[in-house]
Amino acid sequence: MQFEFIKDILLSDTLIPDIFLSDIMPRLPSDAVKVYLYCTFLSKYNKEARPDDLAAKLDLSTDTVNAAFFILEQEGLIIRTPNVVSLTNIKEQAVLKLYKKKTTSDVETINSKTQANIKRNQCIDSINKMFFQGIMAPSWYTAIDNWFLAYRFDEDVMVSLFKFCYDNNALNIKYVEKVAATWASKNITNHWELEKYMETCERTKAIGKTIARSLRLGKNLTAYEEKHLETWLNEYGYDMSIIDEALKLTVGKSTPFKYAHNILTNWHKEGIKTLEQLKAYQEASSSARRKKPAASKDKTSSRGNFQQRNYDDEFYNKLEKL
Repeated sequence: MQFEFIKDILLSDTLIPDIFLSDIMPRLPSDAVKVYLYCTFLSKYNKEARPDDLAAKLDLSTDTVNAAFFILEQEGLIIRTPNVVSLTNIKEQAVLKLYKKKTTSDVETINSKTQANIKRNQCIDSINKMFFQGIMAPSWYTAIDNWFLAYRFDEDVMVSLFKFCYDNNALNIKYVEKVAATWASKNITNHWELEKYMETCERTKAIGKTIARSLRLGKNLTAYEEKHLETWLNEYGYDMSIIDEALKLTVGKSTPFKYAHNILTNWHKEGIKTLEQLKAYQEASSSARRKKPAASKDKTSSRGNFQQRNYDDEFYNKLEKL
């Protein structure tokens, strides 16, 4: 005989795992979420439905439903065959990702890691409470472990990483990973190194705003322009006084920032480091242009007096076109 539990649909529920709501749903398009939820409902009753049926029920086009199926399949939420759509067990998948096979280890190794593990667990617990209201998805735990291992951040840096991304309204794994990789490329591992880097970033940002106003760009610098600015400040060692002298020469240029970059690059190649050296260089260049015939006879040059090369407006105009 068959046993059944009769329950009206008005009184029934469709269960959705919390891991879907917390970890997967935020990155899915809304139409894909609608399709997944309805498929979950249908699978509970072993109902049959064609893409056309779903499209009509959900007020979507058939193409939209098929696109949603493709996204759900890429996310590992469903498995499709010509006649069947199977929903995967996402809780089981999460457990398998987190599972680590235990291996034997000597007592000394275990004891040496105990204190570090305690601090790390306290750090992760703090991140969970501060930025996820205590319901951080399991995938975050795996990601944080990987970042600790790959980038050798201390606990203060890891918390600061999440605060930085949270303050920028971008608390998702891909963005956090990108910021973490950037910090690691700057050899940041502890609080002091991070603090120094942040001070440099703030200085660069402030100077960038000043330059944008000077050039009347009407916008913030692009990532490409910020990279040039970092070169001026960190590689060339120039302060705003020298940068401002280059900006004065960009009046009327179609690409002022690029023009300024070419000027500063050539000044750097000439060995100019201070405003005094720049003024001496400019005076020598101006004098050489006034005495060009006489100067051409003198083939001796010295890097210290900045007379070995004379650049006029025509030279910089050519650079602007590069």
